[in-house]
Amino acid sequence: MLTERQRLILMAIIADYARSGRAVGSKTLLAELQLPVSSATIRNEMAYLEDQGLLQKEHTSSGRVPSQTGYRYYVDFLMKSRRLPTELEVKLRRVFNHRFQQVDDLLGQVTRILAEVTCYTVVALKPEALDVRLSGFQLVKIDGQQNMAIVVTSDGQVTSQSFRLPTGSSSSDLQSLVSNINQTLVGQPIRVVLQSLSGDLPLGLERTIRTPAAFLQLFGDILARSIQDTVFIGGRLNVFDFTTDTNLQDIKALYQLLESPAQMRQVIGAANDGVMIQIGSENDDDLLSPYSLASTSYRVPNHGTGEIAILGPTNMNYSEVVTLLATVRETLVSELKEYY
Repeated sequence: MLTERQRLILMAIIADYARSGRAVGSKTLLAELQLPVSSATIRNEMAYLEDQGLLQKEHTSSGRVPSQTGYRYYVDFLMKSRRLPTELEVKLRRVFNHRFQQVDDLLGQVTRILAEVTCYTVVALKPEALDVRLSGFQLVKIDGQQNMAIVVTSDGQVTSQSFRLPTGSSSSDLQSLVSNINQTLVGQPIRVVLQSLSGDLPLGLERTIRTPAAFLQLFGDILARSIQDTVFIGGRLNVFDFTTDTNLQDIKALYQLLESPAQMRQVIGAANDGVMIQIGSENDDDLLSPYSLASTSYRVPNHGTGEIAILGPTNMNYSEVVTLLATVRETLVSELKEYY
């Protein structure tokens, strides 16, 4: 247990180091905290906090910086909730008031704004496509034998692919097949439709077109892409502002990790309804050990769970980041209900 004075000193050092990135000395703390004690008393308290593993010395300075244990103590016991600055609330409100065509557009804008206001790197994953349904399938003739197949899903996603018909075939040959698909498969979950394509459905469509296999393969490819897990990243280059690693191979590996949906879902962890903070070596992946990762999960009823995470230095502004993530999570859930 720490005394009230020790807590004040630890919080002040964490706040100052987050702001300046420089070690904090006793004279700075004395002037800032206005405590009725001497500089020597402050130094003794700092030494005690260092003995407890909450502070550590930097080689180039007589001041102290927080340790990983110190940050964990602060997050678990000292950090206080705070309101977002009015300017930031206005920015977020403007994003959510804008009507986007697709979920992807909304998440892309949210990650961009969060990266802009925090100067960190922001990652978002949309809800897993547990119940995304087929809303429609269209075939559009472009020119000559060139056509475009378009799939629309219940989350507003539009996925298309152009293709060339074999010589001797025409797009009209496929229209009855497209009509059949719309009549029998629209409204079903995409995963169920994909299972149908590998089952008896192709056999049933042979009455409509002589060789449906290649076209159904194209249809299946577009469907699979429409529910493909995607990572949305804001502030990709911000990581260079808070990394001390000059090894480009490690930075490349970090980017590959951030861009992998499967890996990101694994390293973010189970944040449940709150905000999870993983500091330094608490991160499951060694590539993240120089950083802190703050994350939260958001759940759209009957559709799955998505995640938002903010990657920053270990001296990130934890209080602001937690407030930001909690605010965005609540608003995002409310907004996404209209997209599904």
